Amino acid sequence: MELIPLIYIKNRKLYVENEGEQISLDEILKNIDKNNKIYFLDVDGIDKNKPNLCTYQRILPNYEIWVDAGPRVIGDVVDFVMAGATSVTIRKNLFPINEISKIKEMTESKIYIVLDLQNEKQRNANFSFILEVDGFVIFYDENQIEKDFKSSEFLKTLCSKFKVYAIDPHGKNTTYWKNRGAAGLLIDFKRIKQVNV
Repeated sequence: MELIPLIYIKNRKLYVENEGEQISLDEILKNIDKNNKIYFLDVDGIDKNKPNLCTYQRILPNYEIWVDAGPRVIGDVVDFVMAGATSVTIRKNLFPINEISKIKEMTESKIYIVLDLQNEKQRNANFSFILEVDGFVIFYDENQIEKDFKSSEFLKTLCSKFKVYAIDPHGKNTTYWKNRGAAGLLIDFKRIKQVNV
């Protein structure tokens, strides 16, 4: 199972954890081996539609960049790819899902969808777009999922068929996700070196 460092961007500043301490890009790059992935959770892009493209460009060409910055239109995804993103996360509440096939025609970058396991509509939705995405990102921890049997069962099925990455900021649920068959975990930069798989 892959462990990917998670960096937050808020107000054009980088943070090692949500609501945590600020960090410089140089410090991040010193502590992550070249050719590794870095997941950027760009709150400016998600909340304000102002992604931090310059930050992504400064990391090239030494790292694989996975951008979660709330694209709204295909042009946003193209901007992320041009800035160096090798993977892009789509949020269904911000981006029209029927446009995903057009993205795949334009780029070889991997496309992931944020999936709300506890939303019954999403669990029962027609996933006609599913063959056009490379996987899913889930923001729930073990306790949230285990409280809801339907979510737990849906997760097992999803992990058996697709690449599923879970955001586990503290890396406390690695055994749970590994047993479910998750492809990887997105863990706060500050804690990633302390996590064992």
